[in-house]
Amino acid sequence: MPQPLRFKYSLNSALLGILMPLVFGAITWNNLLASYHYHLILGILIIVTCDLIFLSYLVFAFTKRLMPALQNKIALELNEQGITDYIRNIVIEWSYVQDLTHEYGRNSSKIIVKLNAETEYGTEVVIRLRWVKGKDREIFDAAYDYFAEINRLS
Repeated sequence: MPQPLRFKYSLNSALLGILMPLVFGAITWNNLLASYHYHLILGILIIVTCDLIFLSYLVFAFTKRLMPALQNKIALELNEQGITDYIRNIVIEWSYVQDLTHEYGRNSSKIIVKLNAETEYGTEVVIRLRWVKGKDREIFDAAYDYFAEINRLS
C-alpha cells in the first residue's frame, strides 16, 4: 500500500482569513465613533450589528483556521481507507469513490470527489483547497495519483 498523503492547513490563507474582519472592524470602528459623536442611534445600531458579525467571523476563523495552521494540523489526508477532509470533518471510503476531478474557482480550486452511489454527502463531495497548504494543482495531482494507485492495487 502507498504511504498516506497528508496536507497541512495553510498558514497564509488563515492569516488572510483573519485580516479581512480586522480591516472591516477597524473601518467600522471609526464610523462608530463618528456616529456616537453625532448621536446617530440608527447608525450606531447598524455598525454595532456589523461589528458583531465581523467579530463572530473573526472568532470562527481564529479557532477553525488559524489555530490548526499554527499547530501544524493535517487538513487533508489520503490513506488506504479513503479520503479525510479534516476541515469539514468528512470521511470518504475508497469503495465509494468513482473519480476525482479538479475544478478552478474564484478564490481557490477544489477537488470534486464523484461517488459511485448516493451517500449522506450526496453523489459528489467538494473539497476546497483554499485552507490546504500547497499548490492546488500539485495537491490534486498527488491525490489523483494516490487514487489511481489504490485502484490498481485493489
